[in-house]
Amino acid sequence: MENIRTISRGIDLLIFLNRAGSSTGSHIASQLGLSRPSTYRILETFEICGLVRHCAVDNKYSLAWPARTLCSGLTDRSRVLCIATPLLYELQKKLQWPTDLATHENGEMVIHESTHSISPYSIETRMVGSRHPMLLGSLGRAYISFCPDDEREEILRQFLPRCTGGHDYFASRTQIDRMIDRTRADGFGSRDRDVNSKTSSIAAPIRVGGRVLACMDVSWISSAMPFAEAIAKFYPALQGACRTVERRLLKDTLLGSDVDEPLMVNAV
Repeated sequence: MENIRTISRGIDLLIFLNRAGSSTGSHIASQLGLSRPSTYRILETFEICGLVRHCAVDNKYSLAWPARTLCSGLTDRSRVLCIATPLLYELQKKLQWPTDLATHENGEMVIHESTHSISPYSIETRMVGSRHPMLLGSLGRAYISFCPDDEREEILRQFLPRCTGGHDYFASRTQIDRMIDRTRADGFGSRDRDVNSKTSSIAAPIRVGGRVLACMDVSWISSAMPFAEAIAKFYPALQGACRTVERRLLKDTLLGSDVDEPLMVNAV
């Protein structure tokens, strides 16, 4: 009976992490009504088995890729978030400035992971779960500039008012096209004091098979450094993190696919 109870607790823990995304061991214990020693023993066992990953930066646990493959209806979104999240924290640790990871949803960018809460230079709070009009931030500008042409046209056709958030920025298609051309030439989406004069940011796409699965950004206080200096300082590391995610996504796709021809990763 004890073995059955242990297995049952382990399953409950995996279900909880699948819903919560990430959590500390003490919070998991309180939510599941388990003792802390039992919770940490289960977590350590799952970590050894490769089912759970521990992030030393925020002391939180999350499901690792092998555990997520057990979920029915596994999506590209869950796959990219699983792989990119640890790299997001590594990027913040290297640059110190806050970083975010977001995906597109109905003309808006939804932030799924953020390091604003741990960055010593952040002036933003409660970023996780926040939604941002696509054309008003670097994350959305990166997404719409690098996604396939037919997807871009469909987004603008269905969600243009939501993309602009009611602001006058990019009121005409000519302005949008100019922004897209500039973003493609730069290799990253950017926001330089517009919309929010206190902060600036750049974002790079994470692309596999011609599609943009997510975007990652780094933001800074505009008065802290000139925009050009920030680009030179931040973009190489940001681009490197996104390319690492793409390589790992491609590797996992090839390992888990019966298709002979691999997906191609698009370089910026």
